[in-house]
Amino acid sequence: MKRNWLLYLAIFSLALNFGTIGTLVYLRYTDQRPAAPPEGPPPMPLREMWGALNMDPDQRQALGGLLPEHRRRVMESRRELAQKRQELFDLVKGEAPPWSAVQTKVQEISALQGRLEEEMVRFLLEVKKQLRPEQQAAFADLVQQRLAKPRGGLGHGFGPHGPPFGPGMGPMGPGPHGRMGPPPESPK
Repeated sequence: MKRNWLLYLAIFSLALNFGTIGTLVYLRYTDQRPAAPPEGPPPMPLREMWGALNMDPDQRQALGGLLPEHRRRVMESRRELAQKRQELFDLVKGEAPPWSAVQTKVQEISALQGRLEEEMVRFLLEVKKQLRPEQQAAFADLVQQRLAKPRGGLGHGFGPHGPPFGPGMGPMGPGPHGRMGPPPESPK
């Protein structure tokens, strides 16, 4: 009788382990799948967005001065987020992680995501301060258009569609090639 009980326990344990491994593999696979292309035309690239605002040289210089600090803050937050997510994954990989430890790690991640979101809004408000009223209205419209485009993918913060500003570091961060610079000069 005791032998049958141990056999059932071993089978249950194996099934549980295979189920857990299968779930982790599935979740990892779904995170790595290429995102479906967004519907409609892609959002305006950041440089074109700056150009559409028709800024004067003083405005471009002021906004260019804001970029390095913004980029530093965003990069720091993203590094911390990646580290905390890895810690959570390592915790979940463990034999039987205590639920309280998992909750604590999730709360830390949520706080970091909130801090990143706050940095984005802080920067948008700083940009807005440098613009004339008509530029502010155009800027708000352009940002809203970028936010309306679904991005696909989870785990990037900013809600279910990933970061609202594309593959860069946020609304004023580097673009797809990691380059960042001051806003382009508007056409004369």
